[in-house]
Amino acid sequence: MMILKNSVIILGKNNGYARRLLAGVLLVAACINAYAQPARKAIIEDRTHYSEVFRETRNVRLILPPDYYQHPERRYPVIYYFHGNAGRFNGPAEGEVSRSGEARYYDEFNGNYERCGPDSLDNFATYVAGHDVIIAKWDGYVPAQYPRPYDIAPVKEDRQFTDYFPEFVRYVDTHYRTRAYREARAVSGLSMGGFMSMLVASKYPHLLSSASFFCPSASFTVGPKALQIYTPFKEMGRNFVGLPIRMHLGSKDFLRQHDQEIDQAYKTLELNYESWHYGIGYFRGFHNAVNIQSQFDFHMHYFRMPLAKPEKWHHIDVFPNFSVWNYDVKSDRKIPGFTILDDVRREGFSLHTKQWLPDGPAVPNLAVNLTSDSIYPPNTRFELIQLEVTSRKISRTSVTSDAKGRIQWNGTGLQTNVGLYLTGDAGHITMATYTLDRQMPAVGDIVTLSPLLFNKGGAAVDSIRMELIAQDEEVEVMDVATTIGKIAQGALHEKTGFKIRSRNANLDRAKLKLILTYNGKKDQFLLEVPFYSPQSTLVNFKIADGQNVNLEQEKQTRVGEGNGNGIANPGEWISIFTKSDLDSLHDFGLQLYTKDPYVAMSNRRMLFFGRNDWSGAQRLTSQVQIRPDCPDGHEIAFYGIYEYPKTGNTRRDSHGAHSFIRETKRVSFKVKVKK
Repeated sequence: MMILKNSVIILGKNNGYARRLLAGVLLVAACINAYAQPARKAIIEDRTHYSEVFRETRNVRLILPPDYYQHPERRYPVIYYFHGNAGRFNGPAEGEVSRSGEARYYDEFNGNYERCGPDSLDNFATYVAGHDVIIAKWDGYVPAQYPRPYDIAPVKEDRQFTDYFPEFVRYVDTHYRTRAYREARAVSGLSMGGFMSMLVASKYPHLLSSASFFCPSASFTVGPKALQIYTPFKEMGRNFVGLPIRMHLGSKDFLRQHDQEIDQAYKTLELNYESWHYGIGYFRGFHNAVNIQSQFDFHMHYFRMPLAKPEKWHHIDVFPNFSVWNYDVKSDRKIPGFTILDDVRREGFSLHTKQWLPDGPAVPNLAVNLTSDSIYPPNTRFELIQLEVTSRKISRTSVTSDAKGRIQWNGTGLQTNVGLYLTGDAGHITMATYTLDRQMPAVGDIVTLSPLLFNKGGAAVDSIRMELIAQDEEVEVMDVATTIGKIAQGALHEKTGFKIRSRNANLDRAKLKLILTYNGKKDQFLLEVPFYSPQSTLVNFKIADGQNVNLEQEKQTRVGEGNGNGIANPGEWISIFTKSDLDSLHDFGLQLYTKDPYVAMSNRRMLFFGRNDWSGAQRLTSQVQIRPDCPDGHEIAFYGIYEYPKTGNTRRDSHGAHSFIRETKRVSFKVKVKK
């Protein structure tokens, strides 16, 4: 006999049927429990270590596979994860959601659905429990600035977390059984941490196999405190050549519009890039780290099948001194700006600087030293040929590699294309730049684009096929391909042109790809062509020539250099401001372009003003000088771009904040100069 009493099964003596029935019940219960409760549970360890970079003790969290300590022979790849605003290395696990910038706790499920979200399996611990991988979380905590992490936007204390990252990696590699090499490392992050993931990955592609970003901030002011500058990642995509990247975008994320710009830009750059757009089925489409499995499966794929080092690579860096792919670059830059390396490979490289992205002028009076990777025969004499692109001046010298096979080059911040070859080497053709036959083309204009080809190899090239392909659907290439004859060693070719036309009035920059085929090999170059297509004529605007303007964050701010009467006079530095239909309280500055000879566009400045949208993005406002010899009554025709906010009514999350939407205006107008 079997009696159920107070939820306890009591068996009678010699009751074989009851015992068999009980065994069946217990087996079913065990199966149900095994399904409900994961058999393996990840290990979460919180530790501290002393940082030589910060000269203080820092917190770290490690999430380890359940059997990590049972198999001392095993080594694991590592995903380095960076938290967002108001987050910490450890979550935080509890507390009111409205008081945390990270709206959910995603390290593990702690039983609180409001804090962890509706899916108890969508977290780091669950992922690590089912995969042989370690997740390492640093702490972006800066005491004087909390809840804002990472000492960025603005840089106040010169705490450079990009300098800390290699030290953090060394700590994890030293204290845990990792696969301590590039192919077994990845980075990921949410929001501000997503920006840090982009920043770290763009600076150290040689240390990583992949990178991912959950709803990242698309831009911030970063760099050394004295040289910090606005850094928009939609302009930095080519840093990721050879490094697979992935981004999550939420349909109701307040950063969605900024991240969509990155998404659109990166899809035209020939990258190993993918994106995932999610809606209300994942945490209601809000700003968060969700669908962790698919994001981290991306990293696991490239742990198993890592990409080789790219044959040629590109790099933009905000720091005056940096190392990437074993190349060392040093400069005496004393003003904010960017150093840009293009088309870096054994045959040479291109180097130039910009005071801002994407179209700032070069940094003047700069001395640059570059030391190459150890890719050349040691103690060997090479011929070095270089083209100063703007002047078209070509010079030659000889250089000798050191005992490690490295070559040094000294130059300036002006755009320079450098070739290296030995006697007997084949010719090598590069595209140094391009020219247009029309200044400031607009939608519908047929413009001729002429690539400047430079043979910086060791011999002549007899025949080159040139093919130009549009990366944008709304750009038409009328002359698709042509073949040109011999280019002598050290010679330039700029006679071949391609007719192109933009069919989209909202297109600021057309993305194109030039393919060169010669000597049995094929090479490609990406280029951008600006178009200037006004949607309307701007009638109401203010000339800031030393006048106060009312800005969103800076409030009353004096802008421009002049007598402050709101009239453009010869010799004054002016900016242009206007109102928006939805915000009559603030002034919005314009980015300015003109082909007028009485405005020196090569000397223009860029001002960066804050925005009230939590995005980290800034409003760019040009400042241009009217030449002192500008005649009285002369009218200057400008093309301008400005953005103004269109605050939506889509709730972002339980913070109660709203999504932030903006609209871009492209306008034309004239400014009359008076003495």
